[in-house]
Amino acid sequence: MNQQKLRRDRTPLYLKIAEVMRQRILRGTWKTGELLPTIDILMKEFQVARITVREAVKILEAEGLLDPRRGRGTLVLPHASPTRPLNVVTSLSALVDLYRGDLPDLVSLDDSETKLPLPVAFGTPALRYHMLRRIHSRGGESYCVITLYIAKEIFDRHESALRTKLALPVLFDDPDMHIAIARQSLIVSKCDMETSTLLDLPVGEPMAEVRRIMCDKDGMIIYLADVIYRGDYVQLDMDLLA
Repeated sequence: MNQQKLRRDRTPLYLKIAEVMRQRILRGTWKTGELLPTIDILMKEFQVARITVREAVKILEAEGLLDPRRGRGTLVLPHASPTRPLNVVTSLSALVDLYRGDLPDLVSLDDSETKLPLPVAFGTPALRYHMLRRIHSRGGESYCVITLYIAKEIFDRHESALRTKLALPVLFDDPDMHIAIARQSLIVSKCDMETSTLLDLPVGEPMAEVRRIMCDKDGMIIYLADVIYRGDYVQLDMDLLA
């Protein structure tokens, strides 16, 4: 482990080391029932003092991940797998199926008529859009901030449903809406101050920024969504032979 990387910001070293160790446990690098490497080995790997490693172990002990046993080593305890309920899929129908029946808690941040944010990679903007900006959460934990732009004519047809449900299944089931183009892009970035407040994340934590655009047969953009997901809620799973 590169000591220079660990010391790059002002986060206490024991917190950074605890996070590295936490991820090794949650990803199965250190398996349930196994003993951790000795403190001397961890000191050498992380190039830190003994007390720093011990502080990191204390954090994970408090989280129920580790059980330090004097004279016998530190045991990895049984734990739940990390929650990654949002699988990034690569087709519109699969994306709609992923959201169909999903009922996260929705907290509205903005609800207004507006124009489409420019520039866009493709498609022709409609004259007016209705914008919904909200936070999605499960079990009291906020996992994404989404800003939806829906062509005003389409929004007016489904206003009640769009304010209370996830938008994609509502729009996909509209027999009068013909989607000719649907594209999604994803970039990995770092949490800024605003997102930190909305999703209760430390500034600089990884997050996924997704943009989805759907156009009708005339190339008009009827739906645009900018979504910011917590990094620990997203999983990319692709069939490379499909």
